[in-house]
Amino acid sequence: MRRTVLRGVGPVLALLATTVGALRAQTLSGVVLEAGTDRPISFAEITILGDTGAVAASTFSDGEGAFSARLPRAGGYQIYAVRLGYYASVSEFIDVVKGEDIAVAVRLQPKPFETDSLTVEVSPPVSPLERVGFYDRMKAGVGSFFTREDIEAKTVAQHTLADVIREAPGVRIDTDRYGKNRVAMATLQGVCAPYLIVDGLTLQPPWEDVVNVGDLEGVEVYPRVSQVPSEYLLAARTSGCGVVVAWTRIGLGRR
Repeated sequence: MRRTVLRGVGPVLALLATTVGALRAQTLSGVVLEAGTDRPISFAEITILGDTGAVAASTFSDGEGAFSARLPRAGGYQIYAVRLGYYASVSEFIDVVKGEDIAVAVRLQPKPFETDSLTVEVSPPVSPLERVGFYDRMKAGVGSFFTREDIEAKTVAQHTLADVIREAPGVRIDTDRYGKNRVAMATLQGVCAPYLIVDGLTLQPPWEDVVNVGDLEGVEVYPRVSQVPSEYLLAARTSGCGVVVAWTRIGLGRR
């Protein structure tokens, strides 16, 4: 006479039901559940191991978490269950008598998602003057450079851009007939009036009153055409003189 046996076999197996439909020979069936929630786990891989460790049967849980495997003979068996995202589980030995159908519940403990350590490198913020190449040209050692700190550190009152650069080598400040200070540069051919390039815009002299000193972020002075960087060479060749390059906070913000 065929018997249906329902039994619990340790913390990962639990009593499932009171009756199981009769199948041919001895059958081990059950359901795979998530520990703590009893949510059915589908597509869990079920491997049934004999008492010698050999694989007696293998299958997968279906969409409802159910599985069933026909055993080749009576004896002791273990259930090995594994599913991505869960810790693998191995049951205690289950004694199966010839003709018995046994139903169990297998519970898998969720496994926290693990990743390799992540290193985040954050580049230091780039200053506006650095973005326009100001410091690269300064490192080249050609010309005179004034940063915002340099301008604010001067003790002499500065009313115009001419006051800022008056001490730069190759620069001389002349006064026109209206009493205005005008920037001039000495060359082998004499004295010339340089162009001003402010935030990338080229201005012809006179330009000394165009820029508000309080808006200046940086100033570059190249008194000779041979010293002028390639990006400003057109203005130098047009004027036949060196150039003054000014960067303002407003202009750099737009860039």
